[in-house]
Amino acid sequence: MVLKKNGEIIGTGAGAATLDHPLNAVAWLANTLGSLGITLKAGEIILSGSLSIMFPIESGDRLEMEIGGIGKTTCQFD
Repeated sequence: MVLKKNGEIIGTGAGAATLDHPLNAVAWLANTLGSLGITLKAGEIILSGSLSIMFPIESGDRLEMEIGGIGKTTCQFD
């Protein structure tokens, strides 16, 4: 994944960097919570992590994100 803000690359990342695969991060979460007696409930939304840093957005900013094998998207904040 490549993330650009106003044409400048601000972040890159790969799903494999999350414990070798994002699903491994979810399995780790389920197993860790299970060992504490906490279960994941059907319908819960689980985020496996972020591929980039967090950053501020201001009016006028334009973001572009491209993920290999998936495609590219852009958005403009007005």
